[in-house]
Amino acid sequence: MKKQSFVYGAAVLAAASIICKIMSAALKIPLDRFFLHEDGIGVYQSAYSIYNVFLAICVTGIPIALSGLIASSKSEEEASSLAKSTFVLVTWFSVVSAAGLFLFATPLAKLLSGGGSGVAAKSLRILSPALLVMGIISSRRGYFQGKSLMTPSAVSQLFESLVKVALGIGICALTYRSGIEYGAAGAIAGVTLGAFASAVVLEISFRKAKGAHGKANMKMAMKVLKISIPVTLGAFGFTAVMLADTLTVPKLLAEGGFSEAQRLKMFGYLTRANTVYNLPATIITAFTASAVPAIAAVKENAEKLSENTQRAIKLIFLAAFPCALGMALFSGEILTLLYNSSSHYELLALAGGMIVVMPFVQTTTAMLQTLGKVWQPIIVTVCSIILKIVLNFIFVAKIGVEGAPLATILAFLPAMLMNSFMLGKKTSIRGAIPVTIKLLLSAGISCLAARLIYTVHQGPVTLLLAIAFAAVIYGVLVIMSRCITKEEL
Repeated sequence: MKKQSFVYGAAVLAAASIICKIMSAALKIPLDRFFLHEDGIGVYQSAYSIYNVFLAICVTGIPIALSGLIASSKSEEEASSLAKSTFVLVTWFSVVSAAGLFLFATPLAKLLSGGGSGVAAKSLRILSPALLVMGIISSRRGYFQGKSLMTPSAVSQLFESLVKVALGIGICALTYRSGIEYGAAGAIAGVTLGAFASAVVLEISFRKAKGAHGKANMKMAMKVLKISIPVTLGAFGFTAVMLADTLTVPKLLAEGGFSEAQRLKMFGYLTRANTVYNLPATIITAFTASAVPAIAAVKENAEKLSENTQRAIKLIFLAAFPCALGMALFSGEILTLLYNSSSHYELLALAGGMIVVMPFVQTTTAMLQTLGKVWQPIIVTVCSIILKIVLNFIFVAKIGVEGAPLATILAFLPAMLMNSFMLGKKTSIRGAIPVTIKLLLSAGISCLAARLIYTVHQGPVTLLLAIAFAAVIYGVLVIMSRCITKEEL
């Protein structure tokens, strides 16, 4: 395979990530609207939150750590040995995890639903085989990315999403009439089959690239594991938030006197808000992914470092502000358009605040690690997760399911400030402040203009036209206020 340039490779992965996230929304929205509805999608998300933990470990942290080691390896045999060592390490972990998930599905499902019958047990059992191929996925993606060959990883992600969406919806359509637990399990079967499709594509590419030589070595495996721990923890933010909500929200609702059916519905409403949140949040993270290598390349040049850091912060807010304000001002209308229901629209309005906070924390954590502060931002993130859980117990108990996103915002605001402070100690970021204010004003004006248009004549077509109009106004204001330069365009 021909080695790709960094810019080309980054663009390929970013594009694949965005397309896959759109396809993921294309799975959850019809599943929710036509088959599972709010209670069934709550069951689906309970099981998927567990899967997300393994994705964060095996598909985020370990491939990044492995790719760095392979990039600096001295021979093809060493690179292949690193990949094989990682494969053995992750496979052992995955086999034990899959067995545990299958055998203890019922008690885990009861824990996830705050007690009750544990309707997610079938979904967890069907999900468990997906963990068996994590060794292939993590080691092969890490190998290719270390060789600056991003296309195999991107193609595997696209194949996984295609299979997940097509078979997830298809199997769910055949099973949902038997009950929500069967419908959710059918949808989860698509996730499992998608993981196998991804593994097959990567393994074929790996053998074609003649990366199958070399021998597994425990010393190499431990080296990968050691590097992957801080990387995984740094990228664990929203996954940990979702897991915290899955483990605490149903339990707190149960203690508040809500029945199991009511708990599933409320968790389904929270899932809807998170599904809408997740699309712009992922795109923002993909757009700012270039910040890390851009900062790494100029660490020794103070002026360039400051320039690139400020540019990264500007890019985060450039995308986050209009998304956040748009979701806050049109929360009910967006939910009605997607799900034909605006119930608990306040959840989506609060998720708008999360769009400003969470991508900023995740991106600046990676930036700080690049600048040598490996553990400090991770400690901040871990403290935020603990605070999030504590605030869940306070807010969910007092105001219901709307307390979950409110707890996330309040828990991660200190992390946002701490990361900004630590970045400011490493390089100058003061120049980003006036630009951030101008971006917020531009987003506010454009979103309020869209709201005014929608007030005059309401309806789904008007909503889409109002959003398009807001985007045009925002673009004009951003350019006129010189928030974006010709060079950046």
